[in-house]
Amino acid sequence: MFNYNNDTKQDISVAAYFLAEKEIPFDNLCWMLAERQIYLQNNFQEVDQNSIKQRATKIYQTSPPYDVICWLISEIDFLLKRNVFKSNQKPHFILD
Repeated sequence: MFNYNNDTKQDISVAAYFLAEKEIPFDNLCWMLAERQIYLQNNFQEVDQNSIKQRATKIYQTSPPYDVICWLISEIDFLLKRNVFKSNQKPHFILD
């Protein structure tokens, strides 16, 4: 989908590492990932909680590895920060 150089991969890996170090419960990570995926899918529009809940449930049921979810969340945050939200406007869920 995206071509990353080594610096970008390293930045995402570091962010994913720090996210994993927070030891956020698995179901919360599923929610975080679902929130970001639906936000992107809906062209950066806010989405209802029910849609997020349904997506989070699907993610949870597939049981992806903890580190993969951390990577995906970090990847989306990185892309949003870098490409979409160069101004101070950004969604509430973007991790700093």
